[in-house]
Amino acid sequence: MKINQKIFFFLLLLILSSCLDENSLLNDNIELDGTAKILRYIESIGDFANTDLAPALISASELFSNNLQYSILDIREPQEFTAGHIEFARNISVLNLYEIVDSLNKITPLKNIVIISKNGQASAYFVCLLRLAGFTNVYTLNYGMASWNVDFAAEWLGALGNSDQSYLNLEYPKKPFTNLPNLEFPPSLITEQEKTNYRIKEIIKKGFISGVNFSENISTGIINTHFLVCYGKGQLYGAPRDLGSRGHPENTVWFKDTPLFEFRSTNSLQTLPNNQPILIYSGDGQLSSCMTAYLTFLGYDVKSLLFGANQLFYFRLNADPTLTEYIFSMADIMNYPYTTGN
Repeated sequence: MKINQKIFFFLLLLILSSCLDENSLLNDNIELDGTAKILRYIESIGDFANTDLAPALISASELFSNNLQYSILDIREPQEFTAGHIEFARNISVLNLYEIVDSLNKITPLKNIVIISKNGQASAYFVCLLRLAGFTNVYTLNYGMASWNVDFAAEWLGALGNSDQSYLNLEYPKKPFTNLPNLEFPPSLITEQEKTNYRIKEIIKKGFISGVNFSENISTGIINTHFLVCYGKGQLYGAPRDLGSRGHPENTVWFKDTPLFEFRSTNSLQTLPNNQPILIYSGDGQLSSCMTAYLTFLGYDVKSLLFGANQLFYFRLNADPTLTEYIFSMADIMNYPYTTGN
């Protein structure tokens, strides 16, 4: 009898251990809290941010050749739109973005939608949020209006820089696992879909400029106050020795994208701090903008480094053949015609 009891408890321990391994999201919570539940929900409808689809880019050449096949929503300021925009584009306020996308999908559900911003950073952020809400036909114009015509490329071209002299090739470890941020919802919201859409609408209305993008170079102050993340392939994190350059700012932690997608709940998501600001950089800033949207949705305090590695070590991007896909250059500017006025 005692032997049978020992076998029973041993098997029970194995089952419980297996469940926890398969559901790292749970940690020490027996019941999923609000954040975990909406995370599970967006995973169940595709987990867009943690797939090769993110950040849902389309090229200027694709849009130019097939612009009538897209509903074009330009989210720049009205004066920027008036100075020059893509033909048939509609200038809208971010405050109305969710509702307009929703209405377009009800009218023409099979027509794709492209969001236009100045440099592709803001549009990548909002497209990720819309994708999390289930709008699978929404895209962002790669590099924004900067790729359409050189008249709109000054900000991108001015951001290209190199300040990696003090960077390191040390690999900093991830933090221990911790709980997800705590989110609260109005009691009137019952389903996870209702809570997801509510939160996405609230985040969109806050905009991209305020608190979610970082345009300055990474300084000592930021190193000491923020949890720094390099998101992408290994060459973005550690520079090959034969290039004669260094890898990343001090204290930067590497999170891999494809094929591991380490921001997944089943991977290293919960090693992100829930009590410290996070600053992410990627190759060109568009993927980090998308991941910033995803993590903001989950309640993390996150910023994206505008223009990504193009701002940090542009020379290295040019020197390393494995990183050329992230380079913004004159070759990316198509100089397509544009329309002025309203």
